[in-house]
Order: sequence, then C-alpha cells, then structure tokens
Amino acid sequence: VASDPDAAQTLTYSILSGNTNGAFAINASTGAITVAYSAALNYEVVTSFALVVKVQDNGTGNLSNQATITVNILNVNELPAISNQAFSVNENSANGTVVGSVVASDPDAGQTITYSILSGNTNGAFAINASTGAITVANSAALNYEVVTSFALVVKVQDNGTGNLSSLATITVNLLNVNELSAISNQAFSVNENSANGTAVGSVVASDPDAGQTLTYSIL
Repeated sequence: VASDPDAAQTLTYSILSGNTNGAFAINASTGAITVAYSAALNYEVVTSFALVVKVQDNGTGNLSNQATITVNILNVNELPAISNQAFSVNENSANGTVVGSVVASDPDAGQTITYSILSGNTNGAFAINASTGAITVANSAALNYEVVTSFALVVKVQDNGTGNLSSLATITVNLLNVNELSAISNQAFSVNENSANGTAVGSVVASDPDAGQTLTYSIL
C-alpha cells in the first residue's frame, strides 16, 4: 500500500534489495507481491525477508520513497525423505542379528521420525526398531537361501508433525548362501552270511540342503 498527495499521478513499485535468490516479484503498477522462486522459501534456511521497496511517482523529478516490506515465512510440515536401500545377511542367521539401519531424514528441525515395515516381511523374518530404523533378524528359520534369496521390505517413515506425513521406500535384504550340513540318519540292512564279495547290501540314504552339491560316502 502506497499513496501520493498529488492527484492523478501514477505510482510505480520496485524491489531494491532484500530479495534473496529472487524469491519474490512485485507488480510495478499495483504493488502486488508474488512468489517468484518457490525453492527460496525454506523456513529451515530463512524465516523472513526484509524487502526494501521503492515507490516512484510520474510527476516532475520522478520523486520516490522507500519502505521495508517484511515477508514472514510460515513453517509448513514437509515429507520425511527416504530412498531405496539394500543390505545383505547370511541365511540362517540367529534371531537378533543386525542386518543394517535404514537411513531417513526430515527437513523439519526437531521432528521425530518413526519406522515400520508395511509389507514383504514373509514369515516375520525381520523386525525394525521404530526409533532407529535398525533391521534385525526376527525369524531365523525364514532365512533359507534355498527357498528365497531376497526380501523386498516396504518400509514407512513417518514424522510427528502436523498431519503425520510419511514416505515409503523398498529395503532389499539379500540372503547370502551358507554351506549347510548334509543330512544322514541311522539305517539298517540285512545280508546273508558268507555272501560273495560285491553282493549288494543296501544304499545309504543322505541329502544336502544346498542345491547342486555332490555327496561323497566313506566308512569311518
């Protein structure tokens, strides 16, 4: 708002200083201030702008005056930030084994973020610490490389600001194959006394949980 004591004169508005990063524009005819560069309006960087505005008449000498127009930035809750991440862990790892910690952040200073797993956690294989984002093994039996080689956990990170805003990311946990014991149980066969050399007595049954491995037998 500006005025001129001389009737019928036209006023022209301009911003002289304080307009960091070209945040605002002013209508030269009406004095209306509008946002010109949204990215410059970051409450976490600057909370207000002190715009020195000049108003100039079109009379003799084009007289002008100046005033400081303060634009206060109001803090608005913004989405927390999280990106897709990947970790690896040995199959059959014990419950409580640390897999990794999910990294997330919030642009709003002083806010707390909370982590949770929404989907992909087949058979409750993993748990996530709601406060730190640390992922640990919760069901060792579910970590079987011969059944599944990876888990795609959809993790939500939520802030405690207005509206409790949240973001999602896929956290991939790859299982590392570990050699496992072959399996054999006690067995019994029968054979006639005095049987000739080479007579078949029976075939010992054994197996290995690791696909593609070869078993070798010997009498100890």
